[in-house]
Amino acid sequence: MFSFRNFRYSSVLNNEILKYILIISLLLGPSFLISDTSPELAVPGQPETAKLFILDASGSMNEYLGIYQKVHLAKKYVRHYVDKLPEETEVGFIAYGNRLPGCQSSRLYQPLEKGNRPGFQNKLFGLTPSGATPLAESIRIAGDYIVRRKSPTDLILVTDGIESCYGNPEKELQVLQQKGINFKMHIFGLGLKPEEKRVMQSLAKTGNGKYYNVGEDSDFFLAMEDLLKQEPLPKRTEVESEKRKPKIRIAGIEKNQTDSEENFYRVKFVFENSDSDNQCVLLNLKRRSSTSSKIQSWNPQRASEPERVLRTEQICFRSRKGEGEFQISAPAHLPLNLELELWDTKGIPSPVDKSGEKNLTE
Repeated sequence: MFSFRNFRYSSVLNNEILKYILIISLLLGPSFLISDTSPELAVPGQPETAKLFILDASGSMNEYLGIYQKVHLAKKYVRHYVDKLPEETEVGFIAYGNRLPGCQSSRLYQPLEKGNRPGFQNKLFGLTPSGATPLAESIRIAGDYIVRRKSPTDLILVTDGIESCYGNPEKELQVLQQKGINFKMHIFGLGLKPEEKRVMQSLAKTGNGKYYNVGEDSDFFLAMEDLLKQEPLPKRTEVESEKRKPKIRIAGIEKNQTDSEENFYRVKFVFENSDSDNQCVLLNLKRRSSTSSKIQSWNPQRASEPERVLRTEQICFRSRKGEGEFQISAPAHLPLNLELELWDTKGIPSPVDKSGEKNLTE
């Protein structure tokens, strides 16, 4: 039988044991004291809904919708949507077609990840339309991918056509629902015919999502903005409103009267857009409105009431930030305003921000 009598210096040993117990208590103590607020043990909040796009890269996406190719519009507004999401939102995409013939072209090109926006964008802009439209296969692949995940997922389908490979997309959605997968499916239909539109509306309804009909560039913008409004992002909105600063602003206007008929102006500006190193500043010289318009511009990054624009000028830069000036002349007797726009010209040109109007002739 083991006995402490075997130790001549039991009191010394007891002191050592007490010392070790004290050390262990100190090491463990804080974790118990803060267990209610510790990140590891705290009750998790509502998980962010992941966004998995299903993108049409079939041959018909090379066709035009208005003045733009459908594929260019899809890339432009998918990027716009993703850029507006919080960094902690997982985003990824599946695409079909993309130079692959036949009805088995669906691939997971970008897994759901947080923060990897450059990787997402590079793969997105690398898509080249060709091939068929296997919607059912794409939904099945998306379902197989998200079934292993516990967080809710939004499937966002962007397409210009219905199933062309004899599959049944609606049945595939029902299979996912029977598996208990937490998802919704939203659909953007690009230039669909009336019967195709009805098919897609029914598919979105089965997927507990929304259908958006896209007939032109502005439709796409408004549809993406509407989908963004469905996001529960109050904290993000507060942070953005506190920290947001304009990406383009008028730094000063110098006026020199050359004669009684004409004035000469130097319009100085500064810009900063960390998302691109290719951008242009656009100056809009506008007639002053006699009444304050309450009509909201369809694109908040563009100059309001374009019908008042008399002429435009632009200066382009290959940098993320900088400054410059326009030198313009204008009739002295006309009441004029001016407004600047900043455009990202990397890839498909898209508006980034505007300066707001300033009175030029005061």
